[in-house]
Amino acid sequence: MLAKLGWIFLQAMSLKECIQYALSHAPSVQNSYLDYQIARQKVSEVRSAGLPQINAQSTFRYLIEIPVAVIPGDGFGRPGTFLRIAFGVPYNLEVGITGTQLLFDGPYLVGLQAARTVRDITYKQHQRSRIEAIAAVSKAYYAALVAQERLRLLSYNIQQLELLYQQTQKLHETGFAERLDVQRLEVSLNNLRTEQSRATEGVALAFLALKLQMGMPLETPLALKDTLAPEFLTELIPDSLTLVSIDPTYRIEYQLLLRQRRALELNLTRYRVSYLPSLVFISGIFSQALRREFNFFDTRQPWFPNIFIGAQLQMPIFDGLRRHSQIQQAKLELQKNQNDLFQLRQALTLEAETARRQLLNNLRSLEIQRRNLSLAEEVLRTARRKQEAGVGSTIEILQAQTSYEQAQTAYTTALLEAYSSYIDWKKSLGTLSEE
Repeated sequence: MLAKLGWIFLQAMSLKECIQYALSHAPSVQNSYLDYQIARQKVSEVRSAGLPQINAQSTFRYLIEIPVAVIPGDGFGRPGTFLRIAFGVPYNLEVGITGTQLLFDGPYLVGLQAARTVRDITYKQHQRSRIEAIAAVSKAYYAALVAQERLRLLSYNIQQLELLYQQTQKLHETGFAERLDVQRLEVSLNNLRTEQSRATEGVALAFLALKLQMGMPLETPLALKDTLAPEFLTELIPDSLTLVSIDPTYRIEYQLLLRQRRALELNLTRYRVSYLPSLVFISGIFSQALRREFNFFDTRQPWFPNIFIGAQLQMPIFDGLRRHSQIQQAKLELQKNQNDLFQLRQALTLEAETARRQLLNNLRSLEIQRRNLSLAEEVLRTARRKQEAGVGSTIEILQAQTSYEQAQTAYTTALLEAYSSYIDWKKSLGTLSEE
């Protein structure tokens, strides 16, 4: 009702809440889960081939020409001749039920295992899509936080510079400051306002990118609960991480390739067992009506039953070496998979080590930029105190202000890079989760 009246509520969400929302609403995650459900139904489809198959059928035939049989005339008093006798009636109707039951079929048994393996593969793919969503949402969330921090710093700078501009304007009016000083401050203030406008647009775009990764409608208002806490990053410096401690089996990509190897092994087994015979139980019950005219609805006329049971055995003898070629292909596919596993282990190890080094570099850079920001802030305070004491100049303050703004930009950039590399590092170890 409130939605119909046009009420819009601002949602404040933490990173964990954004991730939970994405795992339920992101199209990529939803589609991967649908693929998993499709694979589950595929298992049921394959399994159904081994269950009883019962069908009803009805056949109507009108014989335009009744079949003729030629028999010797000796038994009919006409020795040495052949008689042409028509057997049957024009109208035939047969209704019945047939049933079959697969008793043994090697490819079916292996195919059922393969279908379950495919189901497991699609589930692993669903897990991979969840991990990708977690990484994308986390990076977008931190990018939005950093964009907000950048805007906050610019707003604070504008506030301080406006105050200095007003003070300098009053000094100029009383003859204690030059007009050039006022103009310089005005130029700097205009530049800051321009940067503030760009930063405002940057925040809006960062929120749109976050909502896109979450699968949230772009028009939905959103606020962030969490705040930047770079202190925890320095506490998680992975100095103890080495190449030896990296276990590729934690990576979903490696697990997925192992399940694909299982599918290839079952494919090879399926070709091998196709040499075995298959056995099917068959049965049927029919009732047949034979009429000289179309009167099948006449209950006084007889129906003739026909019931049978049996078995059908099929034994492959020679197929032109088709199965042999299929088996050799399956063996080669397994060899390719083994090579892929080796290469993936190497690539995942390199990825984890690269992520570790990148994280260490970004954390060092963040610490340096944090110190630079503190120094630039101290220089700016000193310049302002000197100006207030009458021993400083406007140029000195503007230079200090410019250095401070550059230090802020470098710090926020290093902060975003550190958060991003931290997520990449956790992902490379296979430990990135929704918590």
